[in-house]
Amino acid sequence: MTSLSKRKAFLPSILVVDDIPEFCAQVCAFLDTLPVTTEAVLSPGKVLKQLRSSNVHLIITTLVMREMSGMDLIRMIRGTGSAVPILMVTGHGGPQSAVEALRVGANDYMEKPLSQEELTSRVNMLLRGRRVEGDKQARPFEFRDLLSEDPGMRSVFSMVRTIAKSDSRVLILGETGTGKHLIAKAIHGLSARRNHPFVEINCAAVPEPLLESELFGHERGAFTGATGRRIGRFEEAGEGTIFLDEIGEMEFDVQAKLLRVLNDGKFNRVGGQRTYTSKARVITATNRDLQAEAANGRFRADLFYRLHVIAITLPPLRNRSGDIPLLVDHFARRFSSKNSPAPVFTKEALQVMQRYEWPGNIRELEHLIERAAVLNAGGIVRVADLPETMRDAGGPPESLSGPHVGGPYKAARDRFERQYVETLLDLTHGNMSAAAKIAEMDRSQFFRMVRRLAITPRRITQSKPAP
Repeated sequence: MTSLSKRKAFLPSILVVDDIPEFCAQVCAFLDTLPVTTEAVLSPGKVLKQLRSSNVHLIITTLVMREMSGMDLIRMIRGTGSAVPILMVTGHGGPQSAVEALRVGANDYMEKPLSQEELTSRVNMLLRGRRVEGDKQARPFEFRDLLSEDPGMRSVFSMVRTIAKSDSRVLILGETGTGKHLIAKAIHGLSARRNHPFVEINCAAVPEPLLESELFGHERGAFTGATGRRIGRFEEAGEGTIFLDEIGEMEFDVQAKLLRVLNDGKFNRVGGQRTYTSKARVITATNRDLQAEAANGRFRADLFYRLHVIAITLPPLRNRSGDIPLLVDHFARRFSSKNSPAPVFTKEALQVMQRYEWPGNIRELEHLIERAAVLNAGGIVRVADLPETMRDAGGPPESLSGPHVGGPYKAARDRFERQYVETLLDLTHGNMSAAAKIAEMDRSQFFRMVRRLAITPRRITQSKPAP
């Protein structure tokens, strides 16, 4: 090996990926002033082979290519567990493309036309970041946003630490806004898979016809609009963790495909014949009672038992009101800045907040603190500054006083809930959607309460004389 070859062997290696040779040549020429080696790759499908056969320090890719898109290339790279820095360059898209590129695993994003000065600056920063990261020792995962002094939540944290050591499937149960995705991230972060991708998908947020493609990918021409191959979330997860939120919203056809993956790890892209194998750990979450859904034929029973290996139930915020001062302080600090100090809540305001039911749970609390940080920056938040619905939660209505006060707490609460729900359904003539809106509750949450209390709206409305 010549002295020049020896020097090059110790220089950072950069792959420039595009199917247009002129662009690759331009980028390589721009980087010629840096102490790096560059190599043009005209076929994105060859990138993984390059990653396996040589030490690559940075990948620069474009968005639009004939063989596969830059987004799918990033998903494919991250699906192998590789943490190599990736810079996306494109003349198409805009802010949405930038956000999507960063979401799927790119480290930085640039738009054409390229400036040599900006490109070399971005490349230097990415290479320095990788060297600094490589010098760091692996830090243990911390429960950053999971704060609680509640015994129930402390037992959840203990359970998370225990099950993270295994590869068992986990089903996380809890109302909307209780932090199910944070628990899933904690399990992944404490596991041996933490250096592999954590891929999250909300099954309720993806239209039903597209969910199968989102999970398993599709081949070009698989359906109208499938102009190219797409890597699915299971491939993207690689040997990491895939988190399926709102699993109870998944349609039966997709449930059957998911069941196959859970049974033998096998799946096919939509419109494809090749069979792929997933090695990802599966964590799911729902705000529904899946066992009841399965019993009523609204969810596959065999899939439920496949998912229900280990279950974690998160308590609603109303059952851990002692955590509210702790969480208020945490969110207030998060939304503060040098020019906008954190707002301070009075003792009376905190007491009102602790009596509130929090139908939106921690997510609702977070939004309230963000609002207070904007409107009361650096100031005092008093009871009068809280939303009217929260201020009105200081005590029960007059119609619920008298015989409903006293006795065991659970019995009194059940009586209150029953009369409250029946009154709302009476006012709305049995329209449960309208009743949920008045209650400022998530519709599915209100429906579950009605089922739990065994209330029949028709019985209520028929018991009243017609107008």
